[in-house]
Amino acid sequence: MTVFTAVLFLHLAAAFSLFIGTGIEWITSSLFRNASSTEQLRAWLRVFKVSPPLSGAGIGVLLLSGGYLASLSGAMKQGWIPATLLGIFLALALGFALILPRMRGIRLALPSGNEPLSTALRARVSDPVLLTAIRVRLLLAGGIAYLMASKLPFIPSLVVLAIASILGVLISIPTWRRRKAAAS
Repeated sequence: MTVFTAVLFLHLAAAFSLFIGTGIEWITSSLFRNASSTEQLRAWLRVFKVSPPLSGAGIGVLLLSGGYLASLSGAMKQGWIPATLLGIFLALALGFALILPRMRGIRLALPSGNEPLSTALRARVSDPVLLTAIRVRLLLAGGIAYLMASKLPFIPSLVVLAIASILGVLISIPTWRRRKAAAS
């Protein structure tokens, strides 16, 4: 086994970690919206809590291993690399600015006992901004994986990331409607 092979394996394993972490976010955010009690919501939030360390470690290893692999192959000069870095920055910004504060707010709004979810708490877990940000992040990660395989120039790479983001928003439209129906 060469160093290159080991780093390539780490890069792929980190990508799996990232997709598993963001997949957990998507699945649990869908499930805790349907929770009928605070105990059910608390259980899904415990599962959700696995995601940030898993996807965070994945991103860290992806950046380090990807930087090493790109430096060996001369890919740093290719257009998909800066586009990928912009996509990663956008995904991190969505996480830190939109997802984590809302998740913290949900945890803080949970009463200590096991009771039915209040209207205010139900509104927090059905927040379309939270749900859209989670979906856009996962589709951005998919777009970045596509860029790694296709190695497109910069402008087409930005188009791929824009399409991934738009698909994330479009996939989220039913969650907006569900919130409106719940509020009526």
